Amino acid sequence: MEIYFFGTYDCKADAKGRVKLPVTLLNQMTPIRNEGFVIKRSMYDNCLELYPMGEWNTVMKELNTKSRYEPENLEFIRKYTAGLRPVEIDSTGRLLIPKNLITTVGITKDVVLASINKNLEIWDKALYEESIKAPAEENAKLARKVMGNEKPKEDVS
Repeated sequence: MEIYFFGTYDCKADAKGRVKLPVTLLNQMTPIRNEGFVIKRSMYDNCLELYPMGEWNTVMKELNTKSRYEPENLEFIRKYTAGLRPVEIDSTGRLLIPKNLITTVGITKDVVLASINKNLEIWDKALYEESIKAPAEENAKLARKVMGNEKPKEDVS
């Protein structure tokens, strides 16, 4: 089943790395919760990524199309899947994050779960706030670049 997450959630991690998921997020997960999830380090940011198993299988199918005889492909796959672990959400709605992953990305007590379409990012709150902080002008420029709304400059000479 295809699912898109939405919302940003402030949570707390206990000393064992358990994060109680908000009811709103658990409700979004209901149709896929029994499939399980995988968690991994992000290649791009100092956070973790949580994928529903169905979405992760789609990602792996795409990676499987890459030749394993190309050193760059192997290097990418190795780095992309670094720290990959299966995880479950327990009956009380808690996600147990492996200790080594918590340490790797600097998660403390305050955690942010940020939806990124079909997966979630898991951040230390202070690091998340820093990552999204930017002047309005930079945000507007990024939005135009990514969303393709930047009009070409016309030569008026």
